[in-house]
Amino acid sequence: MTEYSNPEVPHEVNVGKSRPILDFLRLLSGLCLVLAAVVSLVYFGARFFAPKIPFRYEGAFNESLLKGSHLFGKHPAFLCAAEEKIALQTLQSMAEGLSVAMDLPEEMNIHVRFFGGRDPNAFATLGGNVAISRALLKNIHTENGLAMVLAHEIAHIRHRDPIVSLGGGAAVALLLSAFTGNADGGLLAAWVADSTRMSFSRAQEDKADSAALAALKTYYGYSNGADEFFVYIIKKRSETPSLPVFFGTHPMPEARLQAILSSFDSVSRPLKPLPDELLRLKSCWPGTWTDD
Repeated sequence: MTEYSNPEVPHEVNVGKSRPILDFLRLLSGLCLVLAAVVSLVYFGARFFAPKIPFRYEGAFNESLLKGSHLFGKHPAFLCAAEEKIALQTLQSMAEGLSVAMDLPEEMNIHVRFFGGRDPNAFATLGGNVAISRALLKNIHTENGLAMVLAHEIAHIRHRDPIVSLGGGAAVALLLSAFTGNADGGLLAAWVADSTRMSFSRAQEDKADSAALAALKTYYGYSNGADEFFVYIIKKRSETPSLPVFFGTHPMPEARLQAILSSFDSVSRPLKPLPDELLRLKSCWPGTWTDD
């Protein structure tokens, strides 16, 4: 009787030549690259097409956003409602004069607003809104210096910088919501509403400076005094370990200040004091504010 024994099985049988972990990492890397490419395409595509949206639609959209934003609901602890209303009318008149000097399109109306907070700051947002912090107004002493701040923010609106910056971020947020399955429109709207503090590129800031200086030369006949607030904010930066909020949205290297100074007339120019309406408001406001 023939004796039977199981043959030895070769070790390479049923053992693939591939490496599962390595294959997984390659697949994951490929997916990440595809996602990055899609996100980049959406981001830059949105930034390209955003300024092509007619400004009237931006304005209508922004009204609903402002209602959801907490920034403009802050009021000084002292009751200055009447003085603030008159002061806003004065600032609005200045903004309209600067808008004419900057040749803004007819449908691009500027709306000046105050917002609370203890830090001097200003920003441009959707719908032609220019926000000036009460702390900024308390630390500026000439109309020329204030006009430079206003004109700089109006220039951002003129160049459609807010919708360009917000458009890319909002498009990516929508895309990621779709990928993750968290398509909560309410959360997205809240994020957009609180994104009123726009951060612009160095090129956008330089372009806004140039347009603002040109506007001041048209409006006053010279740009002297445009450096007031920037000198103050750079001095403040040197005195405090943490950067003022203004630098989070307005990178202000000394080179930009030098560009502003180089635009001045060689002859001394008398600077205009702040209008009485703004001076009365400054004396009405307290030194600190509450976030009511």
